[in-house]
Amino acid sequence: MSDGAAPASRQMPVRLVRFTPGAAAVVTAGVVTAFFVRNAFVSAHQIVGWIVACSLVALLIDPLVNLLQHHLPRALSIVVVIVTLAAVVVGVVAGITRELLGSLDDLEEAAPRAARGLEEQYDWAADIDVTSRVADLVDRINDAVRSETIGATFGRLPTFLVTGVLMLFLLGFGRRYVLGLLGQFDNLERRQTVRRVLFIGARRGRFYLLMTIGHSLVNGVIVGLSAWLLDVPAPFSLGFAVALMTAIPLIGVVVGGTPALLLAFGSSSWTVGVTMLALLVSLQAVEILIVRPWVDWRSVRVGTTVAVVAVLVAFDLYGIGAAMCAFALSAIALAALDVYGASRDEEPASSTV
Repeated sequence: MSDGAAPASRQMPVRLVRFTPGAAAVVTAGVVTAFFVRNAFVSAHQIVGWIVACSLVALLIDPLVNLLQHHLPRALSIVVVIVTLAAVVVGVVAGITRELLGSLDDLEEAAPRAARGLEEQYDWAADIDVTSRVADLVDRINDAVRSETIGATFGRLPTFLVTGVLMLFLLGFGRRYVLGLLGQFDNLERRQTVRRVLFIGARRGRFYLLMTIGHSLVNGVIVGLSAWLLDVPAPFSLGFAVALMTAIPLIGVVVGGTPALLLAFGSSSWTVGVTMLALLVSLQAVEILIVRPWVDWRSVRVGTTVAVVAVLVAFDLYGIGAAMCAFALSAIALAALDVYGASRDEEPASSTV
């Protein structure tokens, strides 16, 4: 054995990494382009948002148009579906707005009173100053719902008319646009892969979103009716909160039901609070054990982290509407990626046959 220097053949070569003029130009151009795209999106985010919202709604109601198309021409089917949907939405929104505003007034009065009751009964509630925290949360919810949601909705009725026309075009010619895009691919195999990813991904994402909407409505109705029967204040607002948060997988029901839980313990007896807690835990368990596996197996699995990050970022930037669109786009994008990954896994097997 020798303590001398290692042979030259075993020494690791020293590599120097430096930017070439071409690479520097590409990086600079990429940074400039990113800033340009970012500024353009910020300036036109409302228009982009309208287009995205119209595309999502068109995707969701397309099965209704296809079903009605068996009996009527497609153009007439589109008009019938949109007019009926608009009438239902206007009626539901008007009723929900009236009930929600009244329920928010009740919540604004009952929540601080319930928080003070918690502080009187439990030392931990007084230590964390539940009253001020609840009052701040109620003020934020009140402002968000009244000004950013309801006020903006009725202030943008002309915008809805324009986006409705855009939806008509998407329902009538959207498939043609997609097929025209696919026609730009010269490679047949690549064209088929993109077609598969787009159509199957959109179908799975749509199924996931429709099931999530139905599940949210069911949970919201159950919690709202239960709060009403248990004489918990502001039952409509409590059910509405659970319906919104149910979209967040695995934790949404419990998180959305926290206000109902606090009001039940703070403004009623402990038996009412325990009943509400058991209801929320049961609904969350049904989702985890039954609903989520059934829906995920038939569509796509949207993780809690993806949903929370997408919703929080979009809500902080542009409000509730953007949060809903971000969640829907995340589900569709994950479905498309899942289809693409499955097609990539099938390629080696198909090539050996």
